[in-house]
Amino acid sequence: MSNPYKVGIFSFITIVIFVFGFYFLKGINVFERKNNYYCVFERVDGLYKSNLVEIDGFPIGRVGEMKRNHETGRIVVRLDLETDFRIPKSEKTYAQLFSTDFLGSKKIKLVFGESDEFYADGDTINTFFKKDLTEQIGANIDPIMLEVRKMMPMLDTTIYGLQMMFDEKNPNGVNTTILQLNQALYKLNAILAANEANLQLTFKHLEAITGNVEKNNAQITNILENFSAVSDSLQQANLKQTIQNLNTTIGELNGLVNDINAGKGTLGKVIKDDKLYASVDSAVLNMNVLLKDIKARPYRYIRINVLGSKKAEERQEKKYNESN
Repeated sequence: MSNPYKVGIFSFITIVIFVFGFYFLKGINVFERKNNYYCVFERVDGLYKSNLVEIDGFPIGRVGEMKRNHETGRIVVRLDLETDFRIPKSEKTYAQLFSTDFLGSKKIKLVFGESDEFYADGDTINTFFKKDLTEQIGANIDPIMLEVRKMMPMLDTTIYGLQMMFDEKNPNGVNTTILQLNQALYKLNAILAANEANLQLTFKHLEAITGNVEKNNAQITNILENFSAVSDSLQQANLKQTIQNLNTTIGELNGLVNDINAGKGTLGKVIKDDKLYASVDSAVLNMNVLLKDIKARPYRYIRINVLGSKKAEERQEKKYNESN
């Protein structure tokens, strides 16, 4: 599989995990089937998506999508309820929007009437809006309190995130991180304890090396000064002229080698002239034959006139011929 496909698959899986994790943190199970009901309110101050829907204080679902009808100006709210709850179809059955605290956070409470019939999935339920505490007492809300009310949903989300961060069951929480850090420190302490003797020996060696350097500081300084003096001497020497002379000599040597290779001069002719080589080789061969003949028949080249020497030479010649 090529790298682009791998990157695409990894990106898709990351997005899916992020989406499901987001809904999981909000307490929404995307795999669980819900029954959807609708209710219409004049206003929904402080009501947000995923706020609780409850009956008698028991949560049975959450607020789904909220849309504004542009013709009537009313807000249509979808309720995502668990499938095992049935809502009686009665005039006394209604969805009530009310405050959960003094700052105006809202949730929806269902009030059931008595009936043998039940609302079907997708039906619209009657509604009732209950004023929050500040509206009931007719108090004028301070502008600062209005800003605080706007900040409360974000503060609630922040507190929930902090709770999740410190949750012991959260694998990425602070408690898990601290536990892993403690485990790492425990392992580090065990390693240090097991190697304490080696570490002490190492520190002693380092201390000895440092002491030797300190004791021989004067000698090291003298060596560095001598090296500096040698460097100055080399710098003052006429190295440039020496290198130029060496380059000239190498050039002349290259010319001499080229002349030899081209067969110029005595040495070149000796090396390159095949006829001269053949002549020298032939002369050497003849010289070897001559030396062998002199060694075998010296009487042919050195004559001593002694009585009877002629007959002696004839006998030696006959003997030589018979042997060959």
